[in-house]
Amino acid sequence: MARDALRLQWANDGRFGYWTSGTHNSRRENILVANNSRILAMVAVVAGLVLSFSGCGGAFVEVGPVSFTTEIGSGTLLEDIFTRKGGVPITHQEDFCDMPSEEALEDQFLQVGDIDISKFVRLSRLELVESTITATQGDFNFLSSMTVRFIPAPVNGVEQDPVVLGTASNANGLGTVVVLTPPEPVDFLDLIQQNDANPSSECPKLELEVTVRAIPTQDVTYIAEVSIDAYAEIGSF
Repeated sequence: MARDALRLQWANDGRFGYWTSGTHNSRRENILVANNSRILAMVAVVAGLVLSFSGCGGAFVEVGPVSFTTEIGSGTLLEDIFTRKGGVPITHQEDFCDMPSEEALEDQFLQVGDIDISKFVRLSRLELVESTITATQGDFNFLSSMTVRFIPAPVNGVEQDPVVLGTASNANGLGTVVVLTPPEPVDFLDLIQQNDANPSSECPKLELEVTVRAIPTQDVTYIAEVSIDAYAEIGSF
């Protein structure tokens, strides 16, 4: 029960979140390619201008950010999984074997209808701004902190440092809306490129850590959203 209720998951369609009985909307795009039409509309216009004035092969310019927020999941934290250990962190890790490759991302991003624009457009950054978890029933006042981390797969047997995707804390409880802010800049594209280059057969992991300050009085249902700033380079590659 405890394992399921704190499960972190990246679904087969590319969304990640932590939930138990929450459902996914199959019509939603991968969070890393959501709203790609906005990016492509912007870069297509700028690309024409850049290529018109650039006489040098290999010249490029970065455009962005294109900022977007998208729902990534929903679910329930079950009341009965939390023991009477107030103030003690509860940590759970889950394998993240479905991390997309850079090639898969570009296949989805750099396609306008039947036109492949990858010859003059490439993704340069996918920066995480913040993640927001909103309680739709109950609240998170029984928690005093929450942290989500990405743990890369070992490189040649050497454990890698975790990357904090977001953290929030309040000694009086986290309320109904938890905003998880990364303490350092996080570029999803960089994480993907490093994973692509890693020869390890092991999967990276996602880790959730929460600190319980009180026993919850009911299950908490929630929705999770992520905000991303996307950038692209335009030129002749």
